[in-house]
Amino acid sequence: MDKRFTNRLLALLLAWWLVASFVLPVARAAEGEQVTISTVEDFQKFAQSCSLDTWSQGKTFVLTADLELEGQDFAPIPTFGGTFLGQGHTISGLHLTSAGSTQGLFRYVQPAGVVRDLTVTGLVAPEGTRSTVGGIVGDNAGTLENCAFQGVVQGESMVGGVVGRNAESGQLIGCSASGSVSGENATGGIAGRSLGLLLKCVNSAGVNLTQTESSVDLLGADAGTALEERVTANDETYDLLSSCFDTGGIVGYSSGVVQGCTNNGAVGYPHVG
Repeated sequence: MDKRFTNRLLALLLAWWLVASFVLPVARAAEGEQVTISTVEDFQKFAQSCSLDTWSQGKTFVLTADLELEGQDFAPIPTFGGTFLGQGHTISGLHLTSAGSTQGLFRYVQPAGVVRDLTVTGLVAPEGTRSTVGGIVGDNAGTLENCAFQGVVQGESMVGGVVGRNAESGQLIGCSASGSVSGENATGGIAGRSLGLLLKCVNSAGVNLTQTESSVDLLGADAGTALEERVTANDETYDLLSSCFDTGGIVGYSSGVVQGCTNNGAVGYPHVG
């Protein structure tokens, strides 16, 4: 009886090993798979799937076309830990105005997350607490490379044209912003607050400026140019927002590294350094 039991056990273990030898490679392949995003529907499914923080990890997502989100019922991407290749394409018409903090096209980018060669245009102006607000990422712990935001970003604290908060592990390399950025505490053209690296970034957005026309009028591909021309043509159009603090053309508050960055945007701040 014991011998028959032992033989059965060995047979079961052998069967398990044979099944595992086929299943495990499939699991590894799924983890490293490449996913193509070519339509708004693809992008919405991708955003919904990112509700699970581990779903995107180890995967590469390739954007193969420009996407228009205007008029779409789109919620920001909750958390991202994979690689997103924009390939120079533009996601336009982003419109985020619901109440909440940590807002942007991506709410969180994890330490292993990478977003590269992507342009985003639109309006990010949440209601409520409005903390940690960025045009592309709310809270970034990963790497953004050659990414650009064009449009309007509005919040209260840690507000940036590209990211709201850049963590110690966060890296912004060759990123840019144009349009307008406004906040009360830690507001910058590229990042509101940065503990990490800002390298070779360029800001053309106006930061903490009041204006006679609605900032929404500055939306579009020429937002930064339009703002720059109006500041040059009529300086009286803008007034300093003296109630704000920690405001900068590149970053509002930094305890990290800022290297090789350029600010071309007007900064409404009574103490510009």
